[in-house]
Parts: sequence; C-alpha cells; structure tokens
Amino acid sequence: MHKTRHFLPPLPEYEPGKYDLYHTKLRLVAVPRDHLKITYEFEKYTQPLVAATSNEAGRPLPLRDGYVVVPVHELQVTHIQDKFPEAEIFPEEFSLPIFGQQSVR
Repeated sequence: MHKTRHFLPPLPEYEPGKYDLYHTKLRLVAVPRDHLKITYEFEKYTQPLVAATSNEAGRPLPLRDGYVVVPVHELQVTHIQDKFPEAEIFPEEFSLPIFGQQSVR
C-alpha cells in the first residue's frame, strides 16, 4: 500500500472514504526567497497558478516582498505549518481544484 494511504502526524487520521484522493485542491504557500534554492524560471511557471487562484478568490494574492509562491497539495499544508514556521500559508480561498496524480488503486 502506498504511503499516501497512511496519514502521518501532525495530519489527523482520515477514515477510509472520507477524503477524495481523486479530487483534491492545490494550495499556495509563500516561503522567504533566501530559504529556497530556485532553479530555472520557477516563478514564471507558477505565475499562471497565482493568477488563477487570485481570480478564483476575487482578489490579488497578498504576497510579501522577498517571498516566493510555492504550490502544494492541500494535504501538505499541515506538515508545512509544523515543519516550516517561516512559510506563510495563504487562506483556502486561494486554491484550485485539481485531480490527484498519485496512483490510488
């Protein structure tokens, strides 16, 4: 069984069938630029996601200077808050519905 079927702390345990791994959300977090090693044109490629989430929220993403937007799976948010206190988690209104890519067979 794949590790995505077992939720590790600090994520609460979900009962089977209570979380739809096929239809989930893409969330955004902001990380200080000096805490990242950015290669190529990462920000150029994430800009369409930022624009789409801002459009869905009906307002611009409140990104502080010196921070970079990083898209994450919604199940990662709890771990990011726990392990990376310098990261800023944007409100859920700045999210997009996505299809899960991991095999769930």
